[in-house]
Amino acid sequence: MFVNSNDLPALLPYYKIKLKALYDEKEIENIFHYMVFFEFGITKSEIRISTRRLSESELLNQRAIVKRLLTAEPIQHVVGKVEFYDSIIKVNNHTLIPRPETEELVDLILKEHGTPPLTLLDIGTGSGCIPIAIKKNRPLWAVSGLDISENALVIANENASSNKLAIDFIAEDILNPQQQPSVKYDIIVSNPPYVLVSDKEKMANNVLQFDPHLALFVSDEDPLLFYRSILNYSNLHLKVNGWIYFEIHESFGKEMNALLASFGYKNISVLPDLQGKDRMVIGQR
Repeated sequence: MFVNSNDLPALLPYYKIKLKALYDEKEIENIFHYMVFFEFGITKSEIRISTRRLSESELLNQRAIVKRLLTAEPIQHVVGKVEFYDSIIKVNNHTLIPRPETEELVDLILKEHGTPPLTLLDIGTGSGCIPIAIKKNRPLWAVSGLDISENALVIANENASSNKLAIDFIAEDILNPQQQPSVKYDIIVSNPPYVLVSDKEKMANNVLQFDPHLALFVSDEDPLLFYRSILNYSNLHLKVNGWIYFEIHESFGKEMNALLASFGYKNISVLPDLQGKDRMVIGQR
C-alpha cells in the first residue's frame, strides 16, 4: 500500500511527497482539502476528526487523481466541480474555472436589482455559472445564457439541471450573430475573453494548458473586440433604460468607459474588484 493506512488523513503526506516539485506545502494542503470536500463531502475542519476509511478502489482512485495533478492539471478539472456563489458547478477543459472576480460581478447585479421579474442574458456563458447564480437568487427572473461553444453549452445545461433551475441556453457567435431573437432583456451581462495574448508569459502553465483559450484570449491589436460586438448586439436586444454589466481587463477601465459612452450609455461606472483593480463596468442604455 502506498500510504501508511487507509484512514483519510493519511493521504495528506502522500500528496505532499508526490506534489512537492510542483507546489509549495500550503498549496498542496489547499489542493488536498479541495479534493476531500468534493470527493468525500468532508470539510477542512472535519478531516482531523474524520474516521472515514478508504476502500481499495478509492485508494486506487487517489493514485489516479495525483497522477493527473502531476501534469499540472487544476484540481478543479480533476474533480470536475467548483463552488460558485453557493452552487456546485461542473467544469472541464471546455469551460473556464470561475474566478472570484466573477462572483463579485454577480453580487453587484443582485445588490442593484431586487426580486421583481426581470429578463437577463449572459453572453459567453461557459459553464453557466453566472445565470445559475442569478436564477438561484432571483427565481422569478427569466434567465438565459449564450455561447459559441457547443461543448460548453452541454456543461451549462447539465449544471442548470443539477441545480434544478430552468435556464435557456443559446448557441451563437457574438462576433457574427445569425439569430435575431425578438426578446429584449432588462439586463445583459458578460465576462468575455479579455486576457491579452501578450499576457500569456505572465500566466501559470496550468491555466495555459487546461483552460480553453477561446474563452480567455483576445488580440493585443483589438482588446475591446468582444465588448464592441456585445454593445452592437445590445442595441437590438437590451431594453431602453436596461443595464449592461461587464467584467474587464484591469488595464482598460478608461477605454471601456469611453466605449460605453460612444454607444450612448448613461450612468456609466468603472468599479474595482476586492484587489482594488478596475474589474467591472456598468452602464444604462
